[in-house]
Amino acid sequence: MPPVAALHRHHPAVSPIAVTFRPAPIDGIAMLDRIGTVVTIGREEPLFYEGDGAECYYKVVKGVMRGCTLLADGRRHIGDFFLAGDFIGLDADKTYPFTVEGVTDATLIRYSRRKVDALAAQEPQITKCLVGLMRNGLSSARQRMALLGHMTAMERIASFLLDLADRGDNARVALPMTRTDIGDYLGLTMETVSRAFCQLKSEHVIQQQGVHEVAITDRSALEELTKAA
Repeated sequence: MPPVAALHRHHPAVSPIAVTFRPAPIDGIAMLDRIGTVVTIGREEPLFYEGDGAECYYKVVKGVMRGCTLLADGRRHIGDFFLAGDFIGLDADKTYPFTVEGVTDATLIRYSRRKVDALAAQEPQITKCLVGLMRNGLSSARQRMALLGHMTAMERIASFLLDLADRGDNARVALPMTRTDIGDYLGLTMETVSRAFCQLKSEHVIQQQGVHEVAITDRSALEELTKAA
């Protein structure tokens, strides 16, 4: 790589609870509190499988989930990582289009689609909220398509790290997923992902902070990489 500078089914445990969400958008999400239940998922445990009936929506409260599917040639493709605050299943029709599993132990809020639909019929704010969330999801999907279609391996890694940083505290990036997970998300091999991380470390763009965390020490270098795409 050129220098950076040169550029089986398991049913999760459930318990009822009233939940307070972060305000975004506050009115619609807050109205869902009264019909939510807590779901706990273990690491590598499935929340649901591809093809299961899409009877619920979910919101991640704590932990990280991944949405994945098997391609025709047997390879795994990860379509998204779901972090705290992300919704899962809003784009599903009658069945879920992919399997969702725990990358870490996770806590989610589960919403019955039937109850959400009934509440939305009474409260238009909920419909507006869900439509907004779906639009954001489609926008993110389009960005991922561009990322996979036009970026080099290093540019993909840079974009991935910046995205996680922007969804976190902008300085430290939690990486609970494996290098294989990252490769299956970005369309790269595990070896390519590992080489890219080693290069970024050697050029002091990122710094290892632990087994599952890095600090971005030169954000401008990462941003320059994504601009080159």
